[in-house]
This record gives sequence, C-alpha cells and structure tokens, in this order.
Amino acid sequence: MKPDSTGACWQRIDELFTAALKREGPERDAFLAESCRDDDALRQEIESLLKAHTQATGFMQSAVFNEGIRLIAEREENRDLAKKIGPYKLIKELGRGGMGAVYLAERDDFEGRRVALKVVKRGMDTDFILRRFHTERITLSGLDHPHIARLIDGGATDDGLPYFAMDYIEGLSIDEYCDNHRLSTTERLKLFREVCSAVHYAHQHLVVHRDIKPGNILVTADGSPKLVDFGIAKLLAEDGLGATVTSPTLRVMTPEYASPEQVRGQTVTTASDVYSLGVLLYELLSGHSPYHFESRAPDEIAQAITDKEPEKLSRVINRIERVTTGKRAGTTITAQSVSESREGHPEKLRRRLQGDLENIVSKAMRKAPARRYVSVAEFSEDIRRHLDGLPVLARRDTFGYRASKFVQRNKVVVAAGAAVALMLIAGVIAIAWEAHVARAQRATAERRFNDVRRLAHSVLFDYHDAIKDLPGATPVRERLVKDALTYLDSLSREAAGDPTLQRELAAAYDRVGDVRGQANSASLGDRAGAMDSYSKALRIREALAAANPHDIQAQRELAENHRRIGWQLLDTAESGRALDHLRKAVTLYLPLTAEQPQNAELQDELAIAHNQLGLALEDRGDLSGALDQHRHAMALREKLLAAHPDDSKYQRGLSVTDENIGRAMFLSGDAAGALEINNKALALREALVVHDPTNANHRRILSISYQNEGEYRDQLGDKRGALESFRKNMSINEELMAADPANAEAHVDLAYSTQRAGDLLAALEDDAQALSQYRKSLQMYEKLAADAPEDLTERFRLAISRAGIAKMQAKLGEWALALQECRKAIVLMDGVTEDSTNASHRSMRAQAYTYLGEAYSALATSNEVPAAEATKHWTAARDMFSRSLSVWEDMRGRGILSIPDAGKPEEISREIAKCDAASRK
Repeated sequence: MKPDSTGACWQRIDELFTAALKREGPERDAFLAESCRDDDALRQEIESLLKAHTQATGFMQSAVFNEGIRLIAEREENRDLAKKIGPYKLIKELGRGGMGAVYLAERDDFEGRRVALKVVKRGMDTDFILRRFHTERITLSGLDHPHIARLIDGGATDDGLPYFAMDYIEGLSIDEYCDNHRLSTTERLKLFREVCSAVHYAHQHLVVHRDIKPGNILVTADGSPKLVDFGIAKLLAEDGLGATVTSPTLRVMTPEYASPEQVRGQTVTTASDVYSLGVLLYELLSGHSPYHFESRAPDEIAQAITDKEPEKLSRVINRIERVTTGKRAGTTITAQSVSESREGHPEKLRRRLQGDLENIVSKAMRKAPARRYVSVAEFSEDIRRHLDGLPVLARRDTFGYRASKFVQRNKVVVAAGAAVALMLIAGVIAIAWEAHVARAQRATAERRFNDVRRLAHSVLFDYHDAIKDLPGATPVRERLVKDALTYLDSLSREAAGDPTLQRELAAAYDRVGDVRGQANSASLGDRAGAMDSYSKALRIREALAAANPHDIQAQRELAENHRRIGWQLLDTAESGRALDHLRKAVTLYLPLTAEQPQNAELQDELAIAHNQLGLALEDRGDLSGALDQHRHAMALREKLLAAHPDDSKYQRGLSVTDENIGRAMFLSGDAAGALEINNKALALREALVVHDPTNANHRRILSISYQNEGEYRDQLGDKRGALESFRKNMSINEELMAADPANAEAHVDLAYSTQRAGDLLAALEDDAQALSQYRKSLQMYEKLAADAPEDLTERFRLAISRAGIAKMQAKLGEWALALQECRKAIVLMDGVTEDSTNASHRSMRAQAYTYLGEAYSALATSNEVPAAEATKHWTAARDMFSRSLSVWEDMRGRGILSIPDAGKPEEISREIAKCDAASRK
C-alpha cells in the first residue's frame, strides 16, 4: 500500500500496530495475514515497526515508533518543496508536527510576501484531523493580538488538502533568545508577562493553547514575543472537538510541558495552560527542566509529571546535566553556565530565585488544577507584584512577609518613621502576648479584636472616601482592595452568629465591589470581581433581613444591595435580571421612606434607585416608564436640594436626574427639549467644578453633559456644533485618563467620545480625520472588551469602530484593509448574543451592520474595482443592510424603537433597493 493511497493510511498503521502488540507468535502472524492480505507493503511496514518495538520500550508515542512513522511519511513529503500551493511557492521546510508540516513560502505574485504555510500531512486527512485543522484555522482567524501570530490566508491544495498562511516570524525560541541576549531574571520576567498577555487574550476568546513550550514562542529581533501554533488548541465554546481526544494513541501534546490532567487524558482547561506557563517560567529562570528524566520513555515522563514534585528553583541550578537533544546537544549545564546568562554568579542567582519566585512557579505548577492560579492574568499579576516589591498571592501573607515587602519599597519612609515603627511593633508584640494568654484575659482580647475591626472599617471607608475622587488614586485603591479582600474572606469565617459583624462584613464587601469594578464609576474595571463582592454582600444581607423582618436598617441595606447588582448587570447579557433587581430595590425603599420622610440619605437612595430603574426601562424601549421613574426622582431631589441648598451631593444628584430626563426626552423625539434640560444639568456641574476643581467625579459628569449636548445637537442637524461639544468632552476625558491611567471608567468615556467624533467627521466628509478617530477608539475598545468580556456594550462598540474604519478605508481606496476590517467586524458580531428586548444593544448591532453595508457599497462604487468584484461587493452590502433592517424591524415590532431611530427601517430599505438596482446593471 502506498503511503498516499488513502487519507486513513497512518491511522490504519496506528490501529494495526496497536492491535498486533496485544498478540504474540502464531496469533500475531495470523492477525497480520488476515488484516493485510491485499497489501504486502502495509504488512512489511507494521512488521518493521514491531521489530523495532521489541528493541525499545514505550507504547505508541515511543521514539522508535514516531521515527518509523516519520521516515515513512518523509519519503513522500520531501517532494512537496517542488510544488506550488495556491498562490504560494514553497522555499523550505520549517518544521512538522503531529498533524501538519510548516513551510516558509512566498506569495508568487506582485506582493511577494513571505509566510509560514501550514499543510495537513499527506495520509493524515482523516475526518478527525481535518476537523482539527479547520479548528486551528477558525481559532487563529478570531485572534488579533500583538503577541500572537496572525492568520493571513487559507485554502486547499490541488489534491484537496487544507492549508493556511500565517505571519512568518523571524526569531528565536524564547529560551534561546533569553540565553543569547543574557537577559537578567527581571528582564525574563517582563518578557514572560508579555507572553502571559497573549495567552490570557486567547483564554478570553475561549481558546486554550494546550501546547505552550519554548519552540511555540518566538521572539523577534526587537524583543517582541509571538505565540504560534494553535494546532492542538481547544475551543472552549465548541461542542467537544478536541475534548474527546483522550486515546493514548492520539493524544497530542509535548509531554515535558503537559499538565498532569493532559497526561492522564482528563479534561483540559485554562488551568492547563497556567501549568505549562509555569514549566516554561521554571526553565527560563533556572535553565533546567523541572523534571529529570533518566530516559525518554513516555511512562516515565508521565509518572514524573503526575507524581513527582519539581526541585526548588534555587536548588535545581546546582544540577549538572548533559544536553542530548536540540541545538545545545552535547553541552553540559552547570550552575556557572546558567548564572552567566542571567545574574552573573550562582550565589546571586540563587538569592534572586529564592522566596517569591519559587512560590510563584510552584503555585502555577501544582498538580491539582484548582490549586493553581485561577487565570493567566492572576499569574502575570503576581509576577508584577513581585517586580514591584509587593506581597504576592503565592506566599502566605504573614505580618513579617508583608512588613519586609513594605520596607523594600519604602526605605526612606521607613527610616524617617523608625520611631513610630518601633512603637507599632511594641504594640503588636503586646497584642500577640495578650492573645497567647486569652483564656485568662478574654475581655482584653475581645477589646483588641474590636479595635482591629474599627481600624479596618476606617481604612475601607474613611480613608478610601478621602482619596476616591483624587486624580491618580486608582492604584492606591487597588492595593487597598486586594489587601481588604484577604482580610474580609478570613473575617467571614468568624462572622457566623454575630449580626453586627456580619453587617460590617457586607458593607465592606460592597465597598470593595465599588473599587473593583462598579459600573459607570471610577474603578479598576474588574466587573466580574465587583459582582462577586456584591453577591457575597447580598447573601449576608438576605439572611439578616429574613431573620429580622422589622429591622429597618437591614431592609435598607438589602435594598441598596439589589440596586448595586442591578446597575452592575445593566450592560451585560443579563439585563433582564438587572431590571428585576432594580425593581426589587425600589419596592424595598418605598415603605422605608414613607416611614422616615425626614431621612435625607434614605430619600436620596430612593431617588438613585428610581433613576437607575428608569435607565433600565429606557434600555428596553419603555420610554414612558423611564420618564415616570425619572420624574419620581426629580420630585425627591428638588426637595432635598431646597432643604440643603449648599450641599454638593444634592446639587450633583439633581444634575443627574436632569440629564436622565433629557435623555428620555431625546429618545422620545424631543431633541430641543432635551438640549434645554441638559443645559440645566450643565450649569449645575460647571458650578461644582468651579467650587472643587480637583474633584475627578465632578469633572467627569461635566464631560458627560458636553457629550449629551453633542448628541442632541447632532440630532438637530448641527454637526459642527456637535463636534465642538464632543471635543470639549474628549478634552476632559483625556485629562482624567492621564491623571489616573488605571481608571477603567475614564477609558470607557474617552473611547465613546472618540468614536462619536469619528461619526461626526464622517458625516462632514472629513474621511481621513474620521478614520483616525475610529482607529483611536478601536484601540481603546479592544482593551476594554478584553478586560471585561461580559460587558456587551464594549463588545458592540468595538464592532462599530471596526465597521467605521472599514467604511472610511473603502472611501479612501484602501480596499484590502477595508475588507479585512469588515471580516473582523462580522466575526465579532457573530460571536455576541444579546437580550432581544434590550433596545440599546440591539440598536448598536443594527448600527454596526449599517456601517458594514456602507463600507461594501463604497467598495462596489469604486471606479478601479472590476465589474465582477463590484457585483460581489453589492451582494455583501445588501446582506449587511438586510441584517440591519431585520434588527430595526424586530425592534419596531417589539415596540422598543426610539423616535430618533423611527425612520431607520425605511432608510435601510432604500439602501437595499440601491444594492438591488446596482446588481441588475
């Protein structure tokens, strides 16, 4: 049987070899005679493999078997270099793996572009392998990251084998690059964090790489790492493809870097990549593999990975071993040779690796997936904390450890405050001693415990509130949150049976949630983390309210918790749950405010709940309901401000309600009335900023008033006036972001205003400037969508920016780039599913499709596009416009189409008619 006579050849050899191993003597001979009776060549190949197997150990993954298969395939595949594949001419082979070969190729046309071309192996084109190859192509097409090799093209060879072309990365494997450039430990850690950013990005797009190793991370001459080869990546969203590949004969991985669950054939998750990254970091830092194998037998490798604990980093550098494979084969690794390419001296390297780095690598490589870092982002963050001299998650957070880290970061401050420190240390020693004799001095110990509780409460509330509105405060708040979470989670175990302590704990979780990722406010942008904290608080408060149904404070705090969670869910796919929580909040507040009509804070909380419920109803197209809620809030806030005319809190609150009523009026078709009431909010906010110019929140809401002004002027036909308003908005947003780069809210605000500036410039036919603004917004939305994948608003805004770029590129004659952006936008839109009753998200989807239709129309009308291509573009334009029309008509049918958008279905129908007319010419 010739190796290329059937696509199942290698699989057949695999099956027969495995079956023959289970038989001996005459039984084996009879089995082979029957199985290969029509194919002597097949029988000879299997008998040669069986003979080799008797001289070596191992199963299907043994070196002998793999070498045999390689030699059989190579006899046929060496002829490939003489061939041309699609538009590509093969130059040389770069490598081969379990399912395909990779070649350096050059596009045989005017582009002359060099690529890495991957082709399925001849004889490996089974349905399973072809599906895996197709999966790799899908995987790569959805990934767009500076440290991931891009997919450029794809197709099929003349004999039907799939291929695709990727960026050709000229570089060294990451371990070679680090050693050749003698990177220090710190430099290696920084480079490794860039790799982590690529893997984390892939995980956010539901892709697990599953084969992270030095050879799959190439570093270019400028020091930029590139993650390559997603040939065995697992798409988490796909139904089982890859997850069922657990047969020992088909399991695909690089054993030395595989996680224990991969070796066992168990389910692979993102935790598997965390493990492989841990192995990679172990090697980069120490120069050695974490496991020392006496042979290459798969059973020995598997046993080591699943059962043995690696040596500590600071000890393994003393291991002396001879390299037998790879480019360094024949060399001997010693402590001195490892140190020379890192810290210069073995003792210096040993000290550098002790402690944090050993703990970080150990945590990443734990045998049980649940005990590793929960994500690659957390792994990378722990490395950053180490580099910044902060306590790391991988090490038990003792007082001595935290104190040593503080001293390293603040040597001058510590020296200046030595006297105070001595007093504090004396106090801590005294408290520790008292705890030791707690049986005899229980009252004293309890008093000390309450002192600590009060101190923690002051840090979380008083200190935090004192800095939260200062520009640049976010990094400090981030440290506060991470330290507070450790304290709170430990305290929660002590809170059972103590309602006062439980109430304090819930309030602290709320505050931590605000800092982690409260929606539409200055935060760290961790929306999922915020929801986790709010949910912990809700569970505590539900129990307290159920146990004390007549406790007004418990009911009030429960209402506030529902309001926070509802607001948090509003921009997500769970906007229906958001509405339920906000309604629950209002329902709980109403009897409380009726019982305490003079309680100003309680009245203000009800006003906030009315406003947020109004915005939730607005998103679902219920504008009359929204206005009703905002007017309830207005009545409350006007009374509050009349009673407290100089209180900036109530001035700000009234401006928010003015803004919300203006928006509801705008969506109801009264743009002029909306502009008028927005001017009232604008005046209130300008006065707030004059009174307190350093207050970041007051400046932020002033920028929102300028944004609203721009929206309303745009609707009234004043495009240039609208652009001027957005420029004022952008100026403030840029200042806020420069002052506090970690503030996710500032990034959201600037991204939106930049995108809208692009819209207005496009309407004014300033295509080049519009393209520039869309590109800026794209960069911001890419980061926002990656940081908060659950936020559908940012995902849709990202798609709109891409579609806007495509539209401008098409008008400017950049056709290839425009088509590329169109494809990316369509893939992104196809990957988002929103609540069909959410008017805000639905209108954004329709807008993106409209922009894509306009992009394809611009391509079709270009004089330089051939007629056949023009027809294709008209067809694509019609498809995009039809998708947009479908959304607008669905919204109209549901009664959630706003007045400003009421004419969209007819407008899009006219565009479809133009496409049809052009296609008939």
